[in-house]
Amino acid sequence: MRAASGLGRLLHSPFGEAGLKIAESREIISIMNNTPVGDRAGVLVIGPVDRAAPASTDVLLKSIEEFNPNIVRPVLWAHDETEVSSTIRSRCLRRWCPGERLVDEDVMEAARQLVSESLGGHRASVVELLNDRDPRDILVGAAQALHERGIDKETQYLWEGVRAALRFRNPTETEALSAFL
Repeated sequence: MRAASGLGRLLHSPFGEAGLKIAESREIISIMNNTPVGDRAGVLVIGPVDRAAPASTDVLLKSIEEFNPNIVRPVLWAHDETEVSSTIRSRCLRRWCPGERLVDEDVMEAARQLVSESLGGHRASVVELLNDRDPRDILVGAAQALHERGIDKETQYLWEGVRAALRFRNPTETEALSAFL
């Protein structure tokens, strides 16, 4: 929401939080076809798109292909972009927007060190750093640490592992360890 509100004035509360429905998609289209009042572009937040019914994203497709960014800007978001249809993804500018800091600074420091040790190939240090830590907290911290560092060729493989482990609602220590080794 914070990133979206920086693009313009929010025109409506977010759409699709319980899974985007066809009726919501039609309402989005209606809003996008009207010129908002004011001097700033309007913004619509839509998502999580990865949990939307396929028919509802099909309804949105033409609107997100042909919108005027000076009038309204749709901001689509997802927990996992690989679960969003390739047709929708191909029409979007992709950005990773981390939420509020979800872990404390001690966990963040351990996560930064863990990322560094993992990228350096220091397996024994990775195992030691993961010992007695909450797997979800350390994975969330690692995702934030990777974002701070920047996702590039060097970090892409680690990023994919962390992201895969975070798909589990309650990742185990083994799943967290496999992300870093």
